[in-house]
Amino acid sequence: MRHVLKMRDAAPRVGVRRHTHALVASGLCAITLGGCASQTGSAGGTQRSQRTAIERYMGEVEPIRLAVNKLLGGADPILEAFHDRRVAPGEAARQMGQLEQRFAAYAVDIAAVNPPTTQLRALNAGYANTYVFEDAYLSALVAGLADGEAGDLPNTQAAQRAAIIRWRIGLTVLARAADARLPADLQRAGRGEIAPSPNGS
Repeated sequence: MRHVLKMRDAAPRVGVRRHTHALVASGLCAITLGGCASQTGSAGGTQRSQRTAIERYMGEVEPIRLAVNKLLGGADPILEAFHDRRVAPGEAARQMGQLEQRFAAYAVDIAAVNPPTTQLRALNAGYANTYVFEDAYLSALVAGLADGEAGDLPNTQAAQRAAIIRWRIGLTVLARAADARLPADLQRAGRGEIAPSPNGS
């Protein structure tokens, strides 16, 4: 009888041990799977946050960029009239001075943009610097027009073009990784004329 009791006591212990091992194993599986799901969710969340950051940044920059393109397009008629002697140098300088002041306000606006990520902040710093170059060029152009001679102007087009292309490429790389959509016309940035020509062409 004692032997039988001992055997009966032993059997439940083996069962408990097996049950405990099963629980531990299933718990480890759950933790492992949960970790994988957490990592996948985290990666998806990171991509979403990056996409949101890019879209927010472009939402701030795009109105400024388009307004500047339109504004600089208004420089050509002034310069053509100056070149063809249809307006006096003083009047051309006055009109271009007004344009330069409006551009200077946009330069402040673009410098004030504060992107939410380090990468976007670095890209925007380079892009905002092109506005400094352009404002310096426009200021020199106003002075040249006032003197009736606009030939001796700073040549910053190559530096501006390179900076704008770096900005565009950097944005494209970030947008591709984040599956974010960029404005279709962004690919033209840095490809056209950078500085209004005093020759009226």
